[in-house]
Amino acid sequence: MEIRIELARLAYAETILRCTNEPPEMVEDLLSLDGQLEKARRWFTFAEAKRRFDPNIVRGLLVYLFSHYTSAEFDPNKRDALVREISEGRVRMRDLTIERLAGTRLSWEHIFRLVGRQFNPTREKEKIKELYMQLYSPAPPQAEVSYEH
Repeated sequence: MEIRIELARLAYAETILRCTNEPPEMVEDLLSLDGQLEKARRWFTFAEAKRRFDPNIVRGLLVYLFSHYTSAEFDPNKRDALVREISEGRVRMRDLTIERLAGTRLSWEHIFRLVGRQFNPTREKEKIKELYMQLYSPAPPQAEVSYEH
């Protein structure tokens, strides 16, 4: 069952990349059936970031993540073909899938070609981390007010 839930989380992540994501509340129960709510929340944060911030910037981060971390095997032929398409302007982010990105290990230069030069990955990662903290950090304890003298 754990593998199926992990695949469901990846499928949800791909919908975020391709701009067809479901709201997190619609899939939260499914994506955390294995008890790993933390993993589901990471994807929910990306979905919310895409709603709040520039969607292409968030998708650019996802393209980088998928190209580096969805396969242990580097595929130079697959990478060369994808890089050629990016360089020639024949591919857009909405055309990309996890399967197409896996093992390509795109450089930031390739992501900049897809997103634009204004893309600052360090700043954007920090914004997403901050959003995660806003969404899922427990509220600080309220000081109790005592009316006793």
